[in-house]
Amino acid sequence: MIRTVVVKELRAMAREGRFAALLVIGAAVLAVAILASLQRHAAVASEVAQVAAATRQQWDDQGDKHPHRGAHFGLYVFRPASALTVIEPGLGDYFGQALWLEPHRRNVARFEPAQDALPSTRFGDLSAGFVFAVLLPLLVIAVTFDAVSGERQRGTLRMMHGAGVAPARLVAGKFLALGAGFAVFALAVALAPVIAASAGGTLDGAVWWRAAGLGAGYLLYAAILVGLGLAVSAWVADDRSALFVLVGLWLAFVFVIPGMGAAVARHAISLPSAQAFWAAIQRDYTEGLPGDGNLAARTERHDAALLARYGVTRLADLPVGAAPLRRLERDAYAGRVHALHFDALWQRYAAQENVMRAAALLSPTLAIRNFAMKMAGTDLSHQRDYEAAAERYRRSVNTAIDEWDASHTRGMTSFDARYAGAALWRAIRPFAYTMPPARFALRAALPEIAIMFWWCGLAAAGLFFSLRRIQP
Repeated sequence: MIRTVVVKELRAMAREGRFAALLVIGAAVLAVAILASLQRHAAVASEVAQVAAATRQQWDDQGDKHPHRGAHFGLYVFRPASALTVIEPGLGDYFGQALWLEPHRRNVARFEPAQDALPSTRFGDLSAGFVFAVLLPLLVIAVTFDAVSGERQRGTLRMMHGAGVAPARLVAGKFLALGAGFAVFALAVALAPVIAASAGGTLDGAVWWRAAGLGAGYLLYAAILVGLGLAVSAWVADDRSALFVLVGLWLAFVFVIPGMGAAVARHAISLPSAQAFWAAIQRDYTEGLPGDGNLAARTERHDAALLARYGVTRLADLPVGAAPLRRLERDAYAGRVHALHFDALWQRYAAQENVMRAAALLSPTLAIRNFAMKMAGTDLSHQRDYEAAAERYRRSVNTAIDEWDASHTRGMTSFDARYAGAALWRAIRPFAYTMPPARFALRAALPEIAIMFWWCGLAAAGLFFSLRRIQP
């Protein structure tokens, strides 16, 4: 019987033409958004590649100088963007695109695209993921608001009831028929940028798994929306009331709840100012963490241990460079201090993210956007992974330079001496970052997956309780 209802619904949808027209309009809007995002993605990738090559060339060609002066010349490292950022740029526009690496200090990412954007781009630069998350509910509303209430008003519900069609089978058939059409639409959105990137020969194979996960999330989103739409249509008495209720839910899901969630997160979990953040790091480095002593005391202990190790009484008599060994010790301590403060900052970011997760319990649109950011690699967890990789690279670069300096000098040397050159600079391997595998994204997205299934349960419950309202 369900199969009969599905066939009947598919024929009715084809005959009426409303469903096909809506899908064509939706596909056209999304195609424009995806093409614009692809263009922007290609331009940014090209620019990043050019700047990365130029800054590396400047590093290699900086000439003869003291090795520590060379280290302070610094390096920029850039985060490569996944093909899925075309769909969901997420937080990418609000985190910096590059990190400046230098001795002694761990920096935050710089050059946020959102800061460089013109005011007009707030209205014209909409991502495909945002358009999909906002547009799909409207398409679903347009075809579900009268799916059951319209049958009741036209009298066909009485005819089907007389023919022995149970309400559960009727709703199941309508759900499958509508879901099939929206499923194709959802999968096309998730796979379009991946196919485009694959055609260009620039696709990492792991992206396919992420795209599959994103497509599965979009399928769940479509199923949730269709289920809610049918439940409302079955619950209310007429199609006009169903339309009003569904439009109200759309406004709440898309605008009201995400906005309120962001406001609560911002006020409930405050972030330190840049001045306070860096001042706290400087204080803990200079004055020392509990039990470690201040900078002068730590330096005195280090020098004493160094003299005892080599059996000399003056730093000038050491058979190795004293200054680079001091820097190694100080930078190791600075790394500890920076890690403590950056970890605390990331914990505050994570707390704000948890507030948005709580808000997603009230909005499937917010839930799917949070999930899409995880799969696209444009969320907090991926940004933190990139910055952690850059920090490990920064430490390895400075350690390599200081160790080279220590082994090529004796005692105390002048900071103005120039004894490092191109051979040392070019021996530093370039930074290479690879996005974590799909399982990293899925692990980070477990709360979002649970929330999506929460919404599946709500939609199923809504359908179940609306069945008793389906009366001829």
